[in-house]
Amino acid sequence: MPTKDSGAADAGDVRPFKIMSSSQQQLPMSELNTPEAALLGDLSLIVLDLRSVMDICKRLLDELQKDPQDNLLIEAFWTAALVKYVRCFTSGKRFGLNENIFLGIEGDPVGAHRFFKNMRDKHVAHSVNPFEEVRVGAVLSPEGTQPQVVQGISAISRKLICTDVEGVRTLGQLASVIHKKVCDSAAKAQTELLEWAKKQGQRVSRWDLWVW
Repeated sequence: MPTKDSGAADAGDVRPFKIMSSSQQQLPMSELNTPEAALLGDLSLIVLDLRSVMDICKRLLDELQKDPQDNLLIEAFWTAALVKYVRCFTSGKRFGLNENIFLGIEGDPVGAHRFFKNMRDKHVAHSVNPFEEVRVGAVLSPEGTQPQVVQGISAISRKLICTDVEGVRTLGQLASVIHKKVCDSAAKAQTELLEWAKKQGQRVSRWDLWVW
């Protein structure tokens, strides 16, 4: 964590704004633009994505039990769950998880994770996969007719709109386990950042306040 004398809490690192308390009292707040604050923010976003995956999987389990099923809704839910789950492991503008998050978890969480990532990569992001298939052929006159002639062209396609109930349940459980570990990491990061901010004293609170 930055020390009090590191110069981290200068005008470029602290931005004040206000939030509302539970009693609707407006409280001043200074935004911290340090690497530690950025990490906490990224972990918070990952927590939200994982919680969304868990909620979607619960809804999906309900939808898969219905008869008749709403295939459009099921496909939309499953696609959203895959995208949000894999996004937690994508680094770029924000911090991304890696497979070390599965250390200490019983079973084969890495294998399950790679299965869902592969499904997202090939079934959702890129259309090159065993989950989607199309065949184009010539339609012939009925067998036994002489001569047998071409009557048309047809494209027959099929795709997996969602995995089975067990697959949905597995993704939900995987997201739940990761969610707990990320929450623990976020809580630790928040505690460390709070300790650092308290040491800054007036250096954090001296700026003119504004409403975010």
